[in-house]
Amino acid sequence: MYVADILVRFNGLGWLSFRANGWNIFDVVVATCRLLTTISVRVGASGYLIDQLQKLFLVSVAFKLVQRMNNLNKLFKTAVYVASLLFLRFVLFCS
Repeated sequence: MYVADILVRFNGLGWLSFRANGWNIFDVVVATCRLLTTISVRVGASGYLIDQLQKLFLVSVAFKLVQRMNNLNKLFKTAVYVASLLFLRFVLFCS
């Protein structure tokens, strides 16, 4: 389902417009990795790492909702800026 959504958006927008939006790239990475981990679990390759990766990518699909809600999108952009400032402070004062 998610792969079909990505293909429709890619065909509708074209390559340049598609890659200009970071959420589209996020969707491609998450959908591809989710598909690969699900296939590997279905084939029978199980282990702690594969199970954790599958959980991570299944939860990451929920972040697709962020791009649809403007307030959540602003919140995550603000969180990225705050994290960048905290990292800069850590580097400047701890080195």
